[in-house]
Amino acid sequence: MLFSCKQNSKVKKTYKKDYTAINDTLTKNLQSVFKKGTIVRFSVSIVDDQGFIYENGFGYTDIALTKKYTSNTTQNIASISKTLIVVSLLKAKEQGKLNLNEPINKYLPFNVINPNYPEKPILIKHLAYHTSSIVDIDEVYSKSYVLKKAEHNENKGLYDWFNMPKTKILLIDFIKNNLTVKGKWYTKEIFAITTPREIREYSNIGAAICAQIIEFATRQDYQSFTKDYIIKPLKRASSGWSSKDINTTKRSRLFATKKMLIAEYSLITSADGGFITSNKNLGLFLAEFMKDFKGEGKLLSKESYKKLFKKQQFSNIETEEKFGIFIEFSNEFIKIKNNVIGHNRSDPGVMKAMYFNQKTETGKILFVNTDSDFDANFWPKVALI
Repeated sequence: MLFSCKQNSKVKKTYKKDYTAINDTLTKNLQSVFKKGTIVRFSVSIVDDQGFIYENGFGYTDIALTKKYTSNTTQNIASISKTLIVVSLLKAKEQGKLNLNEPINKYLPFNVINPNYPEKPILIKHLAYHTSSIVDIDEVYSKSYVLKKAEHNENKGLYDWFNMPKTKILLIDFIKNNLTVKGKWYTKEIFAITTPREIREYSNIGAAICAQIIEFATRQDYQSFTKDYIIKPLKRASSGWSSKDINTTKRSRLFATKKMLIAEYSLITSADGGFITSNKNLGLFLAEFMKDFKGEGKLLSKESYKKLFKKQQFSNIETEEKFGIFIEFSNEFIKIKNNVIGHNRSDPGVMKAMYFNQKTETGKILFVNTDSDFDANFWPKVALI
C-alpha cells in the first residue's frame, strides 16, 4: 500500500493477493473429506474484512441429487443466530432504550427470579454473558422444538422430544410457563444453585429472553428490529426468520443421513437458533464483525464494539477460554494456536461454525446440513474440514 501524508497527488493503492493455487488445493482437500460420506452436504467460505477469499459448496440440497449445495444455499444457522442478538442488544442500548445493568424484570410483564437467591436480581448483562443462572434442562428447553407437520413417513428423522404443531405458543408464553412460579412447566431445577453472575453456563432460554427484552424495550418486534438494523444495512438479501424472507428455491432440507431427512421443525425460541441465511450472506456479516473488531464497522458505535469484544473470564471455566457478549475467544473448537473469535453450535440437522483469527485477519465459516447424532465419525470429519 502506497501513501503520502504530504502530497495529495499520491493515490492509495491496494494490491490483492492471488490465492488461486491455495484455493485449488483447498478444494481438492475438501472434496476428499466430502467423498468420505459422513457429512453429506456442507459449504465453506473464507473472508477478510474486504470480502471473500474463498467459497465453495459440496453435495446436494435434496435426496434426489437435483440441486447442488452452494454458498448461496440457505438454511437455519443454529446458535450463530445469537450474534444478531448481541448487535441488536447494543443497538438498543445506543438508542437509550435499555441498559445492560438493569434487571430483566424491569421489562418483562412478570417476574423471573432464581428461587435459590430471590434477593439477587438477574440483569440483562447476565443473559448476554450466559451467567443468568437460568439452565437449559432438557425437559424444559426441548419444548421449544415444534414439528411443522403432525405425520411423517419412514424417510424422516424424528427425535422423540420433538413436539406436535398444536403445542406451538408465543415466546413470551413459553418464558412465563417455564420460569415463573405459577407457570405450568415451572421447576426450580431450571435455576442453578449459584447466584446470577457467579458462573457461566450456556443458556439458550436466557438468550431468547434477551431477544424478548429487546422487543419490550424498543417497542418493535425482534425480527423486524434485526431487519432494520442488521439485514438491510448489510444488504443481506434472502436472509431472515421465515420462508417469506428468503428465496425458498435455494433453501436446503436438513439431513439425518445421506438417505434420510430430518423432519421439518421450528423453534419457539427462534432468536437463539432460528435465523435463516446462506454461507455467502453470513460471510458478509463476518466481514463486518472483523471491521468491528478494528473499530471500523458501520452497524454500531466504536464504544459498542469495545463492549462487544471486551474479554471476560469466569472461574468455573477450566480452560483459558474467554468470552465477549454471545461470542467466544477460543482455540478449543478449531485448535488454532492464536485465539479465534466467534461462535459454533448445532441443532437437529444443522452444524455451524463462524470464527475469525485476529492475527491473520481472516475469517472462516462452515455450514453443515447433516445431523451430528447419527454417525460417530461426524465430529472428526468436521475437524478435517
